[in-house]
Amino acid sequence: MVTIQTRPDGRDRLDPSRVPRLRRAALPIGIGIVASLVDGIGAGIPSYWGDEAASVLSGTRPLPSLLTELGAVDAVHGLYYMLLHVWMWAFGTGEWATRALSVIAIGALAAGVVTLGRMWFGRSTAVVAGLLVAVIPRASSLAIETRGYAITAATAVWLVVLFTHLARQGAARRRWILFGVLAGVCSWFFVYLLLVPLTLCAVLLLVPRWAEAPHRNPREVRGDMMATIGSAFLGALPILALAALQRGQVSFLAHRGYLSPKGVLITPWFSHSAVAVVLWALIVMAVFITLATTRQRAQGTFALAWLTMPALALIAVDVFVAPTYNPRYLAVSLGAVALLAARGITGIVGAAARRLPRLAPIAAALIAVIVLGVTVPQYLHQRTPYAKDGGADFRVVADAVAQRAQPGDAVLFGAGPRPSRTARLAYRLYPDDFSGLRDPQLVTSFTDRAGLWDELAPVPAVASMLPEHTVWLLETKGAQSAGADLSALRRSGYALATELHLHRTIVYEFTRGAHHE
Repeated sequence: MVTIQTRPDGRDRLDPSRVPRLRRAALPIGIGIVASLVDGIGAGIPSYWGDEAASVLSGTRPLPSLLTELGAVDAVHGLYYMLLHVWMWAFGTGEWATRALSVIAIGALAAGVVTLGRMWFGRSTAVVAGLLVAVIPRASSLAIETRGYAITAATAVWLVVLFTHLARQGAARRRWILFGVLAGVCSWFFVYLLLVPLTLCAVLLLVPRWAEAPHRNPREVRGDMMATIGSAFLGALPILALAALQRGQVSFLAHRGYLSPKGVLITPWFSHSAVAVVLWALIVMAVFITLATTRQRAQGTFALAWLTMPALALIAVDVFVAPTYNPRYLAVSLGAVALLAARGITGIVGAAARRLPRLAPIAAALIAVIVLGVTVPQYLHQRTPYAKDGGADFRVVADAVAQRAQPGDAVLFGAGPRPSRTARLAYRLYPDDFSGLRDPQLVTSFTDRAGLWDELAPVPAVASMLPEHTVWLLETKGAQSAGADLSALRRSGYALATELHLHRTIVYEFTRGAHHE
């Protein structure tokens, strides 16, 4: 098909048949750019936190070392780590650089939501849903995080777009099989992404007429869905096998208390109860509107299943099999949250317009004020220096050491409450700030281990062998090891010179021969 035509003056012009497609693409692309720009603001302000440290350290490994790591831990994040490895090689390891991947992914999520919303509910709902992506707290938080969840959320939406397209087209079974394999391979970004296409297939298995393909009878549709499910599992088989072998890595979830009313209804997408009340009210409104409308009943059911079934599956596995549930995993349903909340908004505004047309803009403005009133405070808090993990302060710690320490000093690290919170991560995340300082505790670098972190000797084991005049000790507040570490340095002839309390870390300066504390 010719898409470029030559004008009489010799210059080329676009085939007019392409213009409508370009115009249709402009809306999701434009809203995607807006979402990226909005959520990219302040991306470099919060310090890295422990999960991001796992990403950054994994991404900085040489590829053979990374493959060794993935054979032991974090295989479910392996594809993201490999992508991040290439990204950091090109753009660096600072917060702005590494989080840019997630900022872009949130734009792709918004664009996908607009595309899908237009297919399911119409243009108005699509636009509102795309704009909501920028302010839904989980989305605006994942946009500025060096983890793969934003990419997972975007991938989930675009898989639903493709699923809807194939269903409406009455695609041949071989195309459904290819879709299943694609969905399975996409789950290599994060294994629970697989729950989204499986949920959609389950809906069509139960109600095959919703495929909207007149030339495919219910038996054929059910056969297509079974083939899709089988090929999806086949495509996901490698990551499923690795996840099963590494299931002990998430045993800590049994002690986190995530499976609670708050952990199910608020934390996954809304962060705060006020946001949850407003957006759940809109979602419930959307469910009533779509299920009561024959024309949108199928789409409403798909969206509701997409919202609820991944959560119910994780809860069931957590209760009956092994600790599994983590609210962050439900990022796969962010697209459904945006679409249903948007449908609730357009439903309310539409009802107001039918009652009295001039009420519509008033209703729209009031809803916008309420939604922004509860979400903007969360957005702003997410972009403060200690926003991550309840107060991660690794960058501030590194800055404090860089300002005070001198080349030739030694730096020591106490054991934190868990590896992802130990002050040692400041050393690895911001190595330039520790330039010229000796690292006497290092036994095995993380790059030479299958695990995520460095292997360190405890402070008491090295204190008596330190030749340096000045030693810096970094302790996480409340760490049980701090008392033993301080005593070991004192027994080795050091005295406390200064003590700096930061947000979650204490920086001690010890000098040999000093007589003041």
